[in-house]
Amino acid sequence: MAIRGPLNGVRVLDLSQAHAGPFGTQILGDMGAEVIKIEAPGRGDVTRLISPKLKGEGYYVLALNRNKKSLALDMGTPSGKEAFYDLVRISDVVFDNFRAGAVERLGIDYENLKKINPKIICCSITGFGSTGPYRDRLSLDDIAQGFAGSISLCGEPGGTPMRPGIPVADISAGIFGAMGVIIALYEREHTGKGRKVETNLLDVTMFLMSNHFQNYFLSGKPPGAQGTKHPVMPLGIYRTRNGYMTVGAMWPRIANVINKEWLLNDPRFDTTEKRLANRKEFDDIVEDAFSHADTEEWLERLQAEGIGAAPINTLDKTVIDPQVVYNGTVIGMNHPVCGPIRAIANPIHLIGSIEGQPDPPPTLGQQTEEVLKGLLGYSEEKIKTIQQEGKAHAEELEERMLKI
Repeated sequence: MAIRGPLNGVRVLDLSQAHAGPFGTQILGDMGAEVIKIEAPGRGDVTRLISPKLKGEGYYVLALNRNKKSLALDMGTPSGKEAFYDLVRISDVVFDNFRAGAVERLGIDYENLKKINPKIICCSITGFGSTGPYRDRLSLDDIAQGFAGSISLCGEPGGTPMRPGIPVADISAGIFGAMGVIIALYEREHTGKGRKVETNLLDVTMFLMSNHFQNYFLSGKPPGAQGTKHPVMPLGIYRTRNGYMTVGAMWPRIANVINKEWLLNDPRFDTTEKRLANRKEFDDIVEDAFSHADTEEWLERLQAEGIGAAPINTLDKTVIDPQVVYNGTVIGMNHPVCGPIRAIANPIHLIGSIEGQPDPPPTLGQQTEEVLKGLLGYSEEKIKTIQQEGKAHAEELEERMLKI
């Protein structure tokens, strides 16, 4: 049984690919929306090419496209464009993450689509915005983070800036895109009209950094690389005898746990300001104390004192953590090609609202006939025309690329 939730009855045409857009539309699918992923025949989402793969299915596609249907449709052909417009007539949302101006060139921008369906909601994720000096620039997650300043906060002070281990800009844009769609759906209940929703990788990354920007606005000094310690409180990552752990700002209780009560009265460390001013000396003393016992022992001691702390888990340890297992964060699905696969569940828990089991990510074009015949009532002959035109157009594009 497919997922049924609060967005049941909402139909989303998903033109997005890569990370940001598919992440956002997967959220909508997890909440019960019918998401139709429209992909180029033969090629599909660019992430279908990325390894590692399981029986030909790339890990990115498996991670970001559950609870969706795949429709192979070439919108560069007359029949493909016609089918898309027909779908717009019976849909609620069109979601894309094309470069600025692309939807206008394709004739699938909001101004055109609302003439077909005045209630349609169009959500676009771009790199920098649909207008402005950077509108035509290519952007990726790392590029947006570079402009936003988030990369400057990562790494050790004085060292080479480092990219975060997760695609902050892509993920955030997907979340805020989905949120914008839900807001527009709510508004439509009152107005009966659709809306254009936009967000971009640069803006969302800066929004996540609001505290750092406020620090700069007040102090006039841009914060630098954060390293392994918190910028304004004595807490962070410490080495233990057998690994690393992160410890919360629970001074002075930490002093008692590590048997360093004398630090409380030391004139170098007896206030937060002094501990920060003499940060290296302070951290060296604390880390030396932690290095004399294993992580597990320290976690037990810290927990007994009500001090927040955690091991620095690698992913193989995270998935077997007792709380992760209890939460059901790792879910299972049966993929039509790959067989049993695991995935990470949606973290939004609407108690008693979600029913059914998640559908696995679709193979390229898996529901093409189901969508065109079942939703639009197209004949076998018309579907064949669409597929033939798409194949011919793909061969034409390939031939052009070979001549470049």
